[in-house]
Amino acid sequence: MTPSLVVTLWWLCFWTAVGLGIGSFLNVVVHRLPRNRSLRDPLWSACPHCDHRIRWYDNLPILSFLLLRGRCRDCGATIATRYVVIEASMAVVVLMLLDAFFIGHVRAGLWDSPFGLTEELVYDWPIFLAHIILFACLLSMSVIDLEHYWVDVRFTNFAVISGFLLHILWTPRHSLPALGNNSPWDRPSSMTALMSIAAVAGLAFVWIVRACQTHAEVEELAGTRLDADTSGLPELAPSAGDPARIGGAWRPAAWLSATVLVGGVLALAAVESGARSPAYLLRAAIPLFLFFVLIVREGSIVRDSDQRIAEAIHEERQSARRMVLGEFVLLFPAVLFATAAILIMCSDGELPRRIDDVFSWRTRISGLSMLRSWAPLQGLATAAAGYVIGGAVGWAVRIFFTLWFGREAFGTGDIHLMAAAGCVAGWPIVLLGFVLTCGLAMIGWLLCLPFKKTRTLPLGPWLSLAFLIVVVFYEPIRRTPTVRMVVATAQWLVAGDSQWIGLEVER
Repeated sequence: MTPSLVVTLWWLCFWTAVGLGIGSFLNVVVHRLPRNRSLRDPLWSACPHCDHRIRWYDNLPILSFLLLRGRCRDCGATIATRYVVIEASMAVVVLMLLDAFFIGHVRAGLWDSPFGLTEELVYDWPIFLAHIILFACLLSMSVIDLEHYWVDVRFTNFAVISGFLLHILWTPRHSLPALGNNSPWDRPSSMTALMSIAAVAGLAFVWIVRACQTHAEVEELAGTRLDADTSGLPELAPSAGDPARIGGAWRPAAWLSATVLVGGVLALAAVESGARSPAYLLRAAIPLFLFFVLIVREGSIVRDSDQRIAEAIHEERQSARRMVLGEFVLLFPAVLFATAAILIMCSDGELPRRIDDVFSWRTRISGLSMLRSWAPLQGLATAAAGYVIGGAVGWAVRIFFTLWFGREAFGTGDIHLMAAAGCVAGWPIVLLGFVLTCGLAMIGWLLCLPFKKTRTLPLGPWLSLAFLIVVVFYEPIRRTPTVRMVVATAQWLVAGDSQWIGLEVER
């Protein structure tokens, strides 16, 4: 066994363990949040049937489930196989990202080192970590959305904050534009950068105003008499209703997920060892098909939330158009600030050139290979452009189709999801993923029709799956003539003719 293979196996085991650990935490999240329970109290996990504290050796991902034969040690109740599915699914997603970025090399703008995974991770771990955080949030949101039609924006907020911070940190030379060429990574032009940052400033302004209003309302409520009738006070915490009790799930899903996980580790080890292994297309397609089957299966289960969401949409029909017009008013400061930025960049004079110089500014931090050519403003602009354009696509769809049909056409939670995906993965991922979502959701809806007659469908899981598909197949998808033309047209509409002023890529 060569030293390079030993290092590769170590990284595969490490990232598999990271994925399983994140999946184990997500199990706590998707169980507690819909029930309005704190993630910090209690800090330990407990059996949902007997409330006994779970011992550490009974809380090991997948392994403890196998050793306990799927039953609680204290009360003997069946442990839901959903725990295994989420743990294995998160580990599979981490391995898929590792394969796409550093083994299969299907995304341009990442370091392709002849010395293996270690050096590649040294340069590009921030963007890899940002994607892990994003899809961990999307996985937990999808599970909750399938059960309760509820997208918790706390997940998207965490993904957005992580995306901004890690993009600011990750600006190595191989991801930046070469002189006269487009960027290997999807970096915005100076006009798009200023427009996006201005739009984010407009959104921040609205958020601050609304936060101050909410704070004032809470203080006013707190100042009322303690013996007053509080039955009509607004509920400050989100409520998803009374979720169904966690019971036995589809047991084949656990075995399929675990099998795909083990197969993925072995396949990637074979690739790095130079042995005969499955092609990248097959390595990525098998887990994606598994996720598709899991979403269809969970979406076909009849739940009380199906009827509740249908009734809520029907009740809001009379006020749907008025509601989205009010939302457009809240977006107006962002639109106004972005328009002002465009006018500034289109003007004559010295100012546009100075703004170009500011966004192309780079510095060097000696001793850190990743920061040999650090351009934090480019990283900030990349995250801002993805966030703004991804969210703008969602808002445009929601406002247009709600006004057209007179009923809520697109959930605001799904818009936050698209903005978070754009912030981390880039706005082309959101654009292509949204188009793919329409086809996937339609197929899934048709497959679910024999099992439950409902016109409602949780879109979050299909958006998440579509974004994962586009991320792991980004370069092959983008090289197709039709997609290349669509993306080029969108880039022209968004970025104009200007490009980043940069230096030649040095490796």
